[in-house]
Amino acid sequence: MRAPRILFWLVTAALVLGPLAAAAQQAGTPPEAKDKAQVEAAAAPAAPAQEAKPAPAPPAAKKPAPKAEVKRTEPIVPAYTGIKEKTAVIVFFVWLWFAIGVLIYFLRQWIKESDRIYWAKYYEPEESPRKDNPMAPTLGD
Repeated sequence: MRAPRILFWLVTAALVLGPLAAAAQQAGTPPEAKDKAQVEAAAAPAAPAQEAKPAPAPPAAKKPAPKAEVKRTEPIVPAYTGIKEKTAVIVFFVWLWFAIGVLIYFLRQWIKESDRIYWAKYYEPEESPRKDNPMAPTLGD
């Protein structure tokens, strides 16, 4: 009885701490200011060329031109923007796993109670104190 309980808590702890440890050991660094400046400089020549064209008189006659796509050269690294965002993510994961743990606890208690009633043969018609009504009670009765 003790081994399954210990195993259950070890698995639960691993599931809770796994995402937190992965977030803490996040590889890479956020892009620096010079990387952002390079992307903005690459996108800057495309913008004046579009502004130099005269605007068409009837806007409904022509479809709007598609926007030019900007190719990013810096690596995309998933990272938190600040300590507040990192803390918010950690708090969310802790709340989520705590809620799951509470629900699992109530489910285990519900199963234990149903097993206790089953072993007591409370609803068996031959041995039940409720011989006149062997069916389980329902809500509202």
